[in-house]
This record gives sequence, C-alpha cells and structure tokens, in this order.
Amino acid sequence: MHKTKVEEGKYYLEDHTGQVPLNLSQASLLTDGFVTENSIVLVEGEAVDGVLHVHNMGSPIVENRSDAIKAMGLQNSDIFNSIGSLSEFEKLSAQEIEHGREGMFVILSDVYLDSPSVLDKIERMLAGYSEFSPLPIFVFMGNFTSKPEGAKATSSYFDDLTDVICKFPNVAKEGRFVFVPGPNDPGIAGVLPRGPIPNFVTSSLRSRVKHAILASNPCRMRFFTKEIVFFRDDLVGKMRRHCLLEPREEEEEMEMEGDNGDRKASEGMDASPSSGTRRLSRHAIKTVLDQGHLSPLPLSASPVYWQYDHALRLYPFPDALIVGDRVDQYYENYEECDAINPGPFSNGFNFVVYRPIGEILRKSQTKSDVEFSQIE
Repeated sequence: MHKTKVEEGKYYLEDHTGQVPLNLSQASLLTDGFVTENSIVLVEGEAVDGVLHVHNMGSPIVENRSDAIKAMGLQNSDIFNSIGSLSEFEKLSAQEIEHGREGMFVILSDVYLDSPSVLDKIERMLAGYSEFSPLPIFVFMGNFTSKPEGAKATSSYFDDLTDVICKFPNVAKEGRFVFVPGPNDPGIAGVLPRGPIPNFVTSSLRSRVKHAILASNPCRMRFFTKEIVFFRDDLVGKMRRHCLLEPREEEEEMEMEGDNGDRKASEGMDASPSSGTRRLSRHAIKTVLDQGHLSPLPLSASPVYWQYDHALRLYPFPDALIVGDRVDQYYENYEECDAINPGPFSNGFNFVVYRPIGEILRKSQTKSDVEFSQIE
C-alpha cells in the first residue's frame, strides 16, 4: 500500500481503490529504513471508526537482482536494450571473466573546481594513474563549485580542470571522464532526473579531452554484464528531514552485511564512518532499494520529471549503486547490490576505486572490490 498526505497533518494509506486515514501515534517499525510520504509500506493495525490505528509498519519484501531478472525475463530487465538473448548474455559473461578484472572506476564527488587545492589534488591523482594500462574510468560527480555560480564562472573552472588533465597527454587522449551534475550545477536544477551540464559550459573540455562524457543525474553504465547506477544527491539529509517515523536504532539487527573489514583502505585512512552516520547511511540506502526508486519522497521535497521517471527506478537492483552524498564514505552490500558513497572530495580529498570484477569465484561467479583512498 502507498502512504500519502491528503491534507495537512494527516496521512493516509491508499491504493487505486481508495484511501484510509492513519493514526501513527503507536506505530512501531519492524524493518530498517526511513518511512516517508509517498513510500510503499506493509501495515498491521486495527480499524476503529474508519481510522486505521497502526501497530506495526515495515518496508515491502525485496528481491535481489538475480531473482528479479528470472521473474521478469532478461530482455524486460535490460534498460539498455543491449542484450538480446541468453546466448548473448553468456557470451558477455565469458568476456567478463576473461577481461573484466582490468576494469576500474575512480569516483569522486563534490569536486569543487573553484578551489586551487582541489585542482592540485586532482593533478596528483592523475599523475598516479597516468601510467596505468588500461586507464581507469574517471567519474566526477558534482557539485563542481563550492557555491552556486553562473555559467560563465563555471565554464572558466572547467577550463582550469581541462588544463590539469592536458598535462598528461595520454590521459587526455585515451582516458574516459564522466561528469555527473550535482544539485547546484548549471542547468535545469531542482527536478529529477536532471540533464547534463550544458555544452556551452564545457566546450573547452569536450574539444581537448577526447572521451569526456557529460552525463545525466542519475547516470547508468554497463560494464560487461554489470549495471552500475551513479546518483548525486543529499540522500541522507533529505530522508532525515522528511521521515514520518524515526528509523530503528538496533544496529545489530540490520540485514545489511557490509564487509568494510575485508575492503582495502589507503594507509592511515579510516574507511568506516562514525556509527551514527553509518546507521543513517544504511537506512537511506535500504530505503531507496526497498522502494525500488531513487527518490521515494514527497514531490514538494523532490520534484520528478514524470516522462523520465523510469530513469530513477531501481528494479531490478543494479549490481552497484554509487551515491555521491555529503556524508562520510561508506560501503554496504545489500541483497547482492554494492552500495557505495565516495564521500566529498573537497573535504579530505577522499575518493573510491571500484572494480566491478575484483575476483573470480567458482562457477564463473565474480566479486567486486572497493578501495577507499585519500590524497595526502
């Protein structure tokens, strides 16, 4: 059932047949995650005088990616329309086993190009990767300025970034750079999904860096059989502001099985955020995955461009969901989906290296690899 607010201060449980007013004063949450207006919930309670007094409430039952694809069919679940048959999928899987371990994504968020120190750290990072073969795919997520700027000023900052990239001719010629806009970047903001940064802002970048890709937000990529979603949003903050019930606090009951202990971190770098932030991050990630949507929020808080709402859907789960949030770095694995936040690059110069095929297991199964890094 779908929960919504029909009149100020009153919430209703509704479906296509009708609506029932709710009394949430005694409600308890049985599952982790945030409960927000417009979310889908399972409710147990007692109807008294036309009002449903809620005793227990929880998130819908989820399916992992494998089960969802089996239920939907391979072609119906492929948003790229790039895999036409099971034989093509098996061929791609074989190529993934043979060549996939060479692939690597270097992911940064909140890359403030108006900061000289940020540009200096980017230069040092590119110097470290310039001799790699093949080169990693560099994903830069906004915001690209520390405060909202006009198109002309932002264009000059991208010119500065272009100059840095071109100091490494091999990187400028062969490297692939993907730019995902943030909430404050030029373009049509305030609605999801949002389009790429306008071409006139990045004309120098596109002319001098051969494989610069201006992506939408969210952005989806396919790496052999793996589907990866990149999304820049202040997810935890929005969820906290608009939740109707406080999320559960029993961290030991969380179903997410993060394995930060097995993930590599740069020397001197603590890859685990504080327990409070980690708990909230888990709740936020579980919410969007359980809801099967990147923005399960009231439209007043997160307007949606309905013609492209399908770009926000998360069913079936992607193999990886990379969320550029303003909270500390984190990694979780929830129902076979890697959930990663690279953390703000502008605050501590942190970033993430993600290998979709980090290890080959038995029966052609693969395991990803996540490395939390920091430029000193």
